[in-house]
Amino acid sequence: MPFGSSQRPVNLPLCACKQSLLSCFDRYVRPDEINLFHLRNIEIMNTASNSGDAFTHEILEILAGHTALPYLFVGSGMSRRYLDLPDWPGLLRLFAAEAGVDFGYLFSSAEGDLPILAGKLAALFHEVWWSDAKYADSRVANSGKVVDRQMALKVEIARYITAKSELGEGTPGVDRGHLREEIEHFKRVVIGGVITTNYDRLIGQIFPEFPAYVGQQELLLSDAQFVAETYKIHGAVEDPGSLVLTDHDYAQFERRDKYLAAKLLTIFAEHPVLFLGYSIEDPNILKILENICCAVGSERISELGDRMFYVEWDENVDSPSIETYVVKLENGLIPLRRIRLNSFSPLFLALGRLEPPMPAQVIRMLTKHVYDIVRDPNVTRQPVVAVPINSPGAENLKVIFGVGPYEYSDIEGLSAVGLRGIDRRRVVQDVLGDKPLSADPNQLLSEAFPEVLKRASFGYVPIFKYLARAKRINRSGKVDVKGLPVEIANCIDKNRTMKIQESAKRRFHRDVEDSLGTPAGILRSDLSDGFKMECLVLLDPSGFELDDLRDALLTVLRTDDSLSKSTGFYRAVCHYDRLTFDVEKSKS
Repeated sequence: MPFGSSQRPVNLPLCACKQSLLSCFDRYVRPDEINLFHLRNIEIMNTASNSGDAFTHEILEILAGHTALPYLFVGSGMSRRYLDLPDWPGLLRLFAAEAGVDFGYLFSSAEGDLPILAGKLAALFHEVWWSDAKYADSRVANSGKVVDRQMALKVEIARYITAKSELGEGTPGVDRGHLREEIEHFKRVVIGGVITTNYDRLIGQIFPEFPAYVGQQELLLSDAQFVAETYKIHGAVEDPGSLVLTDHDYAQFERRDKYLAAKLLTIFAEHPVLFLGYSIEDPNILKILENICCAVGSERISELGDRMFYVEWDENVDSPSIETYVVKLENGLIPLRRIRLNSFSPLFLALGRLEPPMPAQVIRMLTKHVYDIVRDPNVTRQPVVAVPINSPGAENLKVIFGVGPYEYSDIEGLSAVGLRGIDRRRVVQDVLGDKPLSADPNQLLSEAFPEVLKRASFGYVPIFKYLARAKRINRSGKVDVKGLPVEIANCIDKNRTMKIQESAKRRFHRDVEDSLGTPAGILRSDLSDGFKMECLVLLDPSGFELDDLRDALLTVLRTDDSLSKSTGFYRAVCHYDRLTFDVEKSKS
């Protein structure tokens, strides 16, 4: 979709049911049909922030629960905000005037369907473009491109948007101070990539280092690595023929672009996705949710919903906040999150504080090198030297990039360098007794944990086992942090003051406390996965053995890859760690 419409679904085929991935987009959606999605009862649970700092902490903690960097799904609102471009109806209205036809007549003739309207307008504009002297220069430059009755309109739309796409003087993103500040923060966000339905050049100016792929054909014929890239799924002004504009274009898109659909579904399944520039009630987004339900099934919907964020600008909001929406669909419930703010700066500042192990562009480069090596063993380009991870001299390497099987002892044998390679999941495996670590606890605390905590950002990391083994907790519960990085003290405080949402506490006391008293019982229940993890923290520890809690967490770790990467799981592991090893464990 060029500039986002309230009437036509984003043609992002996400359905993985028995029918085609694309078949679920066959139905036309109007605002008055939203009841088809069973959205009449939307429960809002305000969980959030009274200040920018609290918001930053909260959004980072949520994103830290995911192992992959977030993607941005950018709609027309961002182009309107920073470039003053029209929305889709406004664009079509402008060119209807150019064609000398009444927009209201076209709208009623198309029964409000904007792609059909665009098709009718293209046919009318075709005649004007070939005869009006106003377009004489354009005919000289582009007549070879205009090979059907739609291309003249696409050529002129591309020219119009190109002329207004430069983020410079005369655009709101430069002339207005608060928007200029947003743009500067926008450029520094840490993300996995961008998906956009817009034609314009805004994203290319925000992320000039991200290669842009237009439609399915470029993806098929390129070396796309799906990290640090931009996907312009509805075309770009650089290629007017790529624009998805008319009903014919949408039909072609839905029928043809199955590879693109599969790749985008992978992104939605593996990454948090933030929708920017769309209305929270836009049926485009609601359609995506319906197809996600179809793709994953009701039992896994909540997991995908935890990755979805709507970002809504509202000038009447005093401070940014996060609200949870439990959306009722035909195939289940999706607890989505809505971010409401009166400026995008707090969100962009928070995203700028994400700290991946290395920049996304470096990850993309390494991914491509590995792909080249695997695809062509005789590749002559040798920028990466591969050595066994326990080779002599490996301890002097600042970055170890390994492909293939290895033993944890290989990493741990590299002393401090090896310890800095330990991640949060490895710590959890040790705390739960799944794969014990053989390192000295003081060395772990001083060498490994600062890096673990940095990569986990605001996430939970179990730490009391190592403090206890290092004899740093005295009988009164005071922890000796002398000689340890400041992050250790912060982690101790976070785990001792563990917070569960009040709404979850009320639900636990109302529905669970008197009927389920053991970790195993919680796991066997039909509660949602996220709430199960909260219940494990809220259970009265006097009613079960700590080994029971450990066994429950081990079951999740070994059998549910998605849940074992969630914030709730790590919080429950930290709860077990504290109950088992902290002198102050009785203080909940």
